[in-house]
Amino acid sequence: MLFSVLHHALIDLQDPIYGVLFCCLLAVSLVLYFVTCFTDPGYVPKQKLKTTGGQDHCLEMESDMSEVETCLTQDAQPLDKRHRYKYRFCDYCEIQPPLRAKHCEDCRLCVRRYDHHCPWLEACVGERNHKYFWWFLLVTAVLIVWTFVILWDSFVTKKSWTEWFHTNLVLFLLAIILVISGPVVLGLLAFHTYLMINGQTTWEASSRERITYLKYLENEFNPFDEGCLSNIYYFMCFHKVRRWEQVYAQKAKFTASQD
Repeated sequence: MLFSVLHHALIDLQDPIYGVLFCCLLAVSLVLYFVTCFTDPGYVPKQKLKTTGGQDHCLEMESDMSEVETCLTQDAQPLDKRHRYKYRFCDYCEIQPPLRAKHCEDCRLCVRRYDHHCPWLEACVGERNHKYFWWFLLVTAVLIVWTFVILWDSFVTKKSWTEWFHTNLVLFLLAIILVISGPVVLGLLAFHTYLMINGQTTWEASSRERITYLKYLENEFNPFDEGCLSNIYYFMCFHKVRRWEQVYAQKAKFTASQD
């Protein structure tokens, strides 16, 4: 049975616009869920390094590497072998993954600008679908708050708690689910908004000390932060795959830790 508020709005046509807007928001949330799931997050094709295509890929990567290494070595302190910057090689995909890419054990592929593997989506969130994931969180958060308001208005007043609980049992259980899931979704939305504004990913924010291109930099320095507005623009509006090596080379300063 529909909540009484929606029942009056849609079935009794007391406020059809209200009911239609709610249903449209629900539909948008579902569409964004599937768009996020089925959009390529930025998988890096597996490519043998010994093939012609692989050699071309290596030449391109070597060009990017030399550009970054030039930036890292100038105006930097002399580095011993332990502190020299090292590019990762993915043994699973047999490729030199682009900067900010990471191998996902669940998807069995490297993902560009890897953020995380979402178990609820059963898909990776990366460079190409991160914005859809953010919009899904936003719409779902609004939907949860709106649904809770509808639930609250749908509770039936009774004289005794026993009678009230018996009458509103289903609504009460749904309200508990919303109270639990609401803060989780709102927290994720706030966190990914922070990541978007600062040009970071979940992986980089949580594992900085283990990431080769970040762990030797100053703790507060983010080489991919291009400013709030630029970060939002590239996150929301830029559809092409970016060469993060160039962004990194322009901003990063390599700093060795003191022994």
